[in-house]
Amino acid sequence: MKNKVLVKIYGRDYLLATEESQGYSDRLADTLNEKLRKVMNGKSELSRLDGAMLVALEAIDEAYKNHKSIDNIRGQINSYVEAADKARAELEKVKKETAEALAKAEEEKKALEERCKTLEEQGRIAVQNASKIAAGTNLYMDKSNKQTEQIRELNTRLTTIEAEKATMNAAMKRIENEKTVLDGAMRKLENENKSLNEAIDKYEQGSALFMDKADKLESENNTLKESLKQAERENAFLKEKVSQLEAEKAPTAKQPSRVTLAGITSQNGNKGSK
Repeated sequence: MKNKVLVKIYGRDYLLATEESQGYSDRLADTLNEKLRKVMNGKSELSRLDGAMLVALEAIDEAYKNHKSIDNIRGQINSYVEAADKARAELEKVKKETAEALAKAEEEKKALEERCKTLEEQGRIAVQNASKIAAGTNLYMDKSNKQTEQIRELNTRLTTIEAEKATMNAAMKRIENEKTVLDGAMRKLENENKSLNEAIDKYEQGSALFMDKADKLESENNTLKESLKQAERENAFLKEKVSQLEAEKAPTAKQPSRVTLAGITSQNGNKGSK
């Protein structure tokens, strides 16, 4: 619903129909009056309409530059969003690769544990059979030593896998921290984008109101110009009529009669009616 607000612009009252409040409209009028005073200061040859045209030109120039600046900011925001999307995609890729590596490490760990259990079982069986196989003691010792060496290698491999798992967990934690930072940056960019869009909408509303006022002033100027042309035509007609009357009375010696501007106008009207 539009409100009717009264504002004073350069000494004249204007009644506006707008959705904005009286306070907001007064601030717009104050800004326009300040600009008009700056333009008209010390320039007596400028009319009020000339001043309004100069202020309108300045406002349009400012609006164009602001739109250009806003477009640049939007481009930067889009670049930030694209970078964030790219970082998010890379993060997902690293998470996937890390998860696959951890799954593979778990499988290898399970295989090594099964192998250790098998070797331990084999060693236990071998120890139980040691007393029964006296003749194969040396052979058994060699085999046991080899199995012990294999167990040692498997334990070393298991330790390495555990270290790699710890490193991967640290990498996962670092990636999660980076994701948190990126999410915060994304939220900040979204808030800034929202604020910029609100500022753009507000400025465009003010610019539309100002352009409506400028169109009205231009219409009034055209009306004044037409009135001036009509007055100039009437003035030229009166001058011509006065010259004719002076020419008519010049040859005679009669007392010149008084001819008033109102009388000439009346005579002109009567001739036209004949």
